[in-house]
Amino acid sequence: MVHHSSARVREAAVKGLLRRGPASIKELFHLIEDEDDSVRRLILHHLGQERNEASETLLLQYLEEGKIKGSDDKHIIACFRTLGRCGSPRSIPFLRQTLLGRGWMPDLRSSAYRQGAALALQAMRIKGAQQVLEDASRSLKPGVRRIARKVMQDPGHQSKE
Repeated sequence: MVHHSSARVREAAVKGLLRRGPASIKELFHLIEDEDDSVRRLILHHLGQERNEASETLLLQYLEEGKIKGSDDKHIIACFRTLGRCGSPRSIPFLRQTLLGRGWMPDLRSSAYRQGAALALQAMRIKGAQQVLEDASRSLKPGVRRIARKVMQDPGHQSKE
């Protein structure tokens, strides 16, 4: 049913499977790239409900690969924000590298990745993540500095989601 052509059927199937228990998220994770936004949001909502090592691992692998096919900036940012909600200090090195470590020449998605990393760090609400945001707010790269300062000034920052 999760492969059905109707988005409503897929969404109903996902809801039913997720009610059975958290173990099913691994089998359903591929739906994070579903063509229907409501199915993608459902998967992300479930992943971000609590700090969870399995959810964190799935999202870290997905984002580290950087092969988010056909996704728009809103989806990329939503994935990062969800990582912030389910993640632990284990995610901080990746988020730091994403926010601070990209080159001077921007590629098409670097801004979305940077903004997503900043929002994930903010959502973690832990000291190490806050330190990365503070470091980014003093970056020599104006784009990084602007993103970090905006996220730090607006704790409820909802841009592009």
